[in-house]
Amino acid sequence: MLSAKQANRAYFHQAYLTGQHGWASEGPSPFAMRVLKQLTRVIRGGRLLDLGCGEGRHAIAAAKLGFDVTAVDYEPLALRRAAASARAAGVRGIVFRRADALHLPFGKSTFGVVIDYGCLHHQKKADWPIYLAGILRVLKPRGLLVLSVLSPHFRMFRGSRRLWHIAQGAYRRCFRLADLRAMFGGDFRILKLTEERSDDGGFWQALLKRRPIAPSRRSQQGHGQ
Repeated sequence: MLSAKQANRAYFHQAYLTGQHGWASEGPSPFAMRVLKQLTRVIRGGRLLDLGCGEGRHAIAAAKLGFDVTAVDYEPLALRRAAASARAAGVRGIVFRRADALHLPFGKSTFGVVIDYGCLHHQKKADWPIYLAGILRVLKPRGLLVLSVLSPHFRMFRGSRRLWHIAQGAYRRCFRLADLRAMFGGDFRILKLTEERSDDGGFWQALLKRRPIAPSRRSQQGHGQ
């Protein structure tokens, strides 16, 4: 019998094998595009990590805007599709790399921007601290996180008291506003936050800026190295 993580991986392998999965695969989300265009005014050419890149729609958009993009996914078929999409769009220079969101293979303060469109809401609550620690490690001080996660208004959660759902082996969890504030509020300042609703979905779209590390925390981190 497959474990929950193995079932999740099997679901995504099949989804990218067939291309039939139900999420957007072409063109960046309007919120992400607006944010990325705004960020080019202050950090054009900065290093950006696309976490759980899927078919690469946000990685390609960011590269076109001048960011130095690294795109990761744990499913090789997703990376192949993303690389093919980049070639078809005439976009070069994106580094596509296989990696798990809970085990990011990058050094401290590598990226000025991390974008996560649809990765976090597939992580179990018990793994949220691991996810957050990885983001904080690879993100520069005052770096930015562009995030999209399911809200309780997503179709499978409407009218349900349960915040998680499993279908065809894929784990999904919706986030309440309190969840976002509890998870990110200590380390990030929320610059923008909106809930987008439609007949089929509900998503939180957020831009968060990493808070400066307090002197006491900085000294503790130094002792721990």
